[in-house]
Amino acid sequence: MDAHSTIRSARAGLRTLGLASVTGAECGALWLEGRLLGVSVERRDAYVRSWSRRMLAAIGARVIDDPSISTLPPVPPSGRLLVSNHRSMLDILVLLSRFGGSILSKDDLQRWPLVDRLAAIADTLYVDRSSSASGATSIRRVTDRLSKGRVVTVFAEGTTYPGDEVRPFHAGAFLAVTRTGGEVLPLGLAYREPEAIYWQESLGQHGRRLLEQPSITVAMSIGAIIPAAGQTTKRLNAETHAAVQSAVARARARL
Repeated sequence: MDAHSTIRSARAGLRTLGLASVTGAECGALWLEGRLLGVSVERRDAYVRSWSRRMLAAIGARVIDDPSISTLPPVPPSGRLLVSNHRSMLDILVLLSRFGGSILSKDDLQRWPLVDRLAAIADTLYVDRSSSASGATSIRRVTDRLSKGRVVTVFAEGTTYPGDEVRPFHAGAFLAVTRTGGEVLPLGLAYREPEAIYWQESLGQHGRRLLEQPSITVAMSIGAIIPAAGQTTKRLNAETHAAVQSAVARARARL
C-alpha cells in the first residue's frame, strides 16, 4: 500500500469512528429525553437536524447555503413537498440538516451502516421502485405526512445520476401533494468534487470513497414555492422539473 492509500484508509477509519460517535451521542440524548420528558415531532426534528449537521462535519463536507433559506415562510397545514435532484447519498444529510421532516428514499438506505438507525428516527419513508405495490404505499404515506403539515423531501428522478442534467420525474409524490393542496419547494444541489457522485457502484464503495476524500463542497439553491392546489399532476411535475433544473444551475454557479 502506497503513502496516499495509507492516508486515505486512515482518514476513512477516523471518520467512521467520528460518525459512530455522533450517532451514539444523538441517539443516546434522544432516548434519554424521550424517557424523561417525551419527544414531540418538533424535538425529534431538532435532533435529526443536529445529527445531520454533525455527520456532515465528521465527513468533512461543507454546504454553501442559499441565502433565501432564512426567509422561507412557515410550512402550511397542507404540507410542503421538497423536490431535489439526486447526486450523492450526502444529499440526504444536506436536506435533513436544513429542513428536517421525512425523506422518501430507496429501500437500500436501510442497509447503510450508521445512517439506517437515525433514518428510522427521522421517519424515513422507503420505496422499492420495482414494486407497484410499494409505490402505492409510499404515495399514501407521503400524503399522510403532508396532511399533517409536515415537510417531505423526494428525489423525483428516482435514483442518483452524474452531471447537472435533471432527468424526468416520477409522478407519485406530485399526486400526494395535489391531494392535500400543499406546496412544492424546488431545490438544486451541485457538488464541486466528482468523487461525491454516486453512480454505477455499490453503496459500500460510494460510502468508502466519501470517507476517503479530504473535503467535499456542495452548493444548494432554492426555487420559488409552487402551490399545488388546483394543479394537475402532469402540470405540477413539469413546472417543478423546470424549477429544479434552474436551481441546479444556480447552485453550480455558487461553487
